Amino acid sequence: MPKSAQPLNGCAPPSANGTEPPCVAAQHRTVSYVITPISDTTTATLHRALDGLDQRQQAIASNLANLETPGYQALEVDFEDSLRSAVAASRPGEATISVGESLAPTRLNGNNVNIDVELMASSENQLRQRLAIQGLNAKYQLLRTAISGR
Repeated sequence: MPKSAQPLNGCAPPSANGTEPPCVAAQHRTVSYVITPISDTTTATLHRALDGLDQRQQAIASNLANLETPGYQALEVDFEDSLRSAVAASRPGEATISVGESLAPTRLNGNNVNIDVELMASSENQLRQRLAIQGLNAKYQLLRTAISGR
């Protein structure tokens, strides 16, 4: 069977006229239905920020776990500039999260993880995560109030 004709998630491939099989169309409808009513720019921005902050927390955890690993280069996560640009274009979902190695000086063993920097970054990151979650909770509370009429 050619690659283009292979079933997608157990579904039949799109027909010759381009329509999707019912199981794929149903998957798209479900995702759209769940996300669309609550995905304004603010909500999408907060979700994307949480994605970046989560990725950063994972990088920090990896850095701390490899504190004494010879040759390990600390990881850094950058997403704020991309998110800012994407929000300005009203497309926060298109913000990219980049993970790269730190260019900080290394110790004699080639490792450049600084425990003080990592612990401070972890604390700051946790505060930013809490702030973003509070923003989402406030947004969802507005939706609950609108739905309930109270």
